[in-house]
Amino acid sequence: MKLFKSLKNCLTVGLLLAMPLFSLAQYKFPRSRFSSYLRDPSRYEIGVNGVMINGTFDGVTRITGYNNQFLADSTLKRNMKANPGVGVTIGVNVPIAASGHISVWALNVNAMANFYSWSGINQTKSIEGTYSTPTVNELTASSVQIAVPIGIDWKVGCDAIQSQRLVWGASMGAGAMPHVNITTLEPSSVNDLVPSQQNIGVNPYIKAEGALYLRTCFKVRVMYTMGNVELMSTHDRIPSYTDGPFKLYNRNTLMVSLIWQPFSGHWGEYGWYNTYDTYNWNEKLN
Repeated sequence: MKLFKSLKNCLTVGLLLAMPLFSLAQYKFPRSRFSSYLRDPSRYEIGVNGVMINGTFDGVTRITGYNNQFLADSTLKRNMKANPGVGVTIGVNVPIAASGHISVWALNVNAMANFYSWSGINQTKSIEGTYSTPTVNELTASSVQIAVPIGIDWKVGCDAIQSQRLVWGASMGAGAMPHVNITTLEPSSVNDLVPSQQNIGVNPYIKAEGALYLRTCFKVRVMYTMGNVELMSTHDRIPSYTDGPFKLYNRNTLMVSLIWQPFSGHWGEYGWYNTYDTYNWNEKLN
C-alpha cells in the first residue's frame, strides 16, 4: 500500500510541475507529428560560422639563450590560439512545448563543418620566459571539425511562432555537441612521420541568438563550447622541427554565426504552439 501511495504522490507532484508548461494546452490548431517538422522546409536554417579557438600545447619545447642559441629541452604547457576559422552550418528547430503567447521550448539540431589552423606549434622559449616562432622550419597544423550540436532552446518572437508580424526574436539554449576532428601537421614533409589524426569528442555548449524578420528571417548566433579535446599526439621527435613528443588540445571554442531561414517568407501562424491570437479567433492570420 505504501508503494502505491508513493507512486500516487509522485504522479500528483509530476502533474503539478507540468501544469505551468502545458497550461496553454487548449491550442487553436492540432498537434502535428514530430517527423512532420523535420520535413518542413520553413523550419530549416543555413549559415556561416566565424570560429575562434583557444588551445593548449603540452610537450617538449626548446629553451634558447642569447642570439637564439640552443640550451636544452624542457617539457611544459602553454596556451595557444588558433588562427580565426570559418565554417558552414545547417539546422532545424522543432517545437516541443508552448511557454507563452509568442514563446516556445524547441529541440534544435544542427550539422556543421568548421575549418581552422594553428601556427607556431614548435615555438621556442627564451631563458627570459618569452616565446618566439622559428623563422625557418615552423611547424603548423590545419584542423577540420565535423559537429552535430543537439540541445534545447527557449525561443521568443518571430521565429518562435513563425510569425511574419513580429519583427524581433531571441533564443537561449544549451546542449551537447558530438564532434569529429581531423588534424594534419604541416609542412607536408612531416606527414610521413606524423600522419593526420582523427579524434572524437562530446562537449557541452551554451548559446544565444537574436532574430530579425524583414520579409525573411536573419539571425546572429553566439555559441560557446568548453572542455579539452585532444587534436594531435606525437610520440617521437620530428627532425628539424621539434625534439620530442607533444600534444595539442582544443580547450574551448567561440562561434559567431550569421543564419538565414530561406523559407521564412512562407511562414504562417498555424502551429499548435501559437497562442498569439488566442483572444482574436476571427482575425485572419498573415
